[in-house]
Amino acid sequence: MSTAFKICIAGLVVLLIIPLASAFAESDVKEGYDENTEITMRGKITEIVQERRGPVIVRLKSGNKTYAVVTAPPWHLESERAAFTPGSEIEVRGSKYFGRDGALYIVARHLKDLATGRVITLRDSSCKPMWMHRGHPRLRP
Repeated sequence: MSTAFKICIAGLVVLLIIPLASAFAESDVKEGYDENTEITMRGKITEIVQERRGPVIVRLKSGNKTYAVVTAPPWHLESERAAFTPGSEIEVRGSKYFGRDGALYIVARHLKDLATGRVITLRDSSCKPMWMHRGHPRLRP
């Protein structure tokens, strides 16, 4: 094999691997929801994490543990007028799972602000994300 051909092959490999590596690095959040692992917990919000893409993650301290609660895309939370602030106490009902990073995640189905009693539903009775429903302004053709 010629050196130019080897360099060309190496370049193609790099071009294929970089997008795959960045896709895994962006977020360790999956969209699946398993009713068999559903739990309800209360805690205090310690941090709100919003990256360029993906759902908003709320860090929730319950007892002596902190959990990463997967909520919804930022635009959906805005349309629901859902605002999270560190120090607020909430109740979360959601499906728990361990991510590839070994952290415990809770995919939220309902969030309840304990101060106001307001409930935000993020998944319907079939566990389908509310932002995926037909007729939603962001999803119309």
